[in-house]
Amino acid sequence: MKKNEEYAKILMEKEGYERPVIAFKLCATIPKDIEYYGDDISFMCAMVAEVWNGKDPFYFTSKNVICGGNVYAGLGMVHMTREHFEQGMTTVIGPNKAYSTRQVMRRVNQQVPKHFKHHKAMIIGSLPKVEEPDLIMVVAKPHQVMRLMKAYTWKTGELTTGLQGTSWCAQTFPLPYLKKAITYNLGDPPSRFLMDLKADEMYCAMHYSLVPLVIENLKNISSGEVA
Repeated sequence: MKKNEEYAKILMEKEGYERPVIAFKLCATIPKDIEYYGDDISFMCAMVAEVWNGKDPFYFTSKNVICGGNVYAGLGMVHMTREHFEQGMTTVIGPNKAYSTRQVMRRVNQQVPKHFKHHKAMIIGSLPKVEEPDLIMVVAKPHQVMRLMKAYTWKTGELTTGLQGTSWCAQTFPLPYLKKAITYNLGDPPSRFLMDLKADEMYCAMHYSLVPLVIENLKNISSGEVA
């Protein structure tokens, strides 16, 4: 855990983040010695807010999630009846909702990378408290997220890709997990509301294997000043 404490300290103190860095870890078996979320159900984005509010860390299973975050995070979809599925569709299709039609929703989902292996559980917590996570997520101001992207590209020569237009979970989990990548997004109205994001905050998600590279090269990027 010590290296994660060091990573978190550098990011929080030197980069000036206001919110603790979040870590996510998929598990093939039910974790031991980690608090279970319990019998409650919630949205995955709301669970992140619970970490910031002191529930840190904990694990949950697909049974705890009432949104599509299960699929995008790699936990698989909970079986539901046709009736429940149709009820769910009424909450996401139509004016002032996520998609205009089912065809549009299908087209969006076809563009999101897919998990073909489903895991038993996911641990979520602040970075210092999750050992060897799969992903980390930074919530910060645009110029702070930009610095993470610049550090990555300064070293690798690879441009980063942002995702936008659908749910926070679809934009945050599949790409960095499956491609071992770093990405950024603005979330969506429900996630920003449930996480209580400010107007000038956004998300950055990166594969854990990239954390040392990004942190090491933050010192190397341009200050922007022109002599």
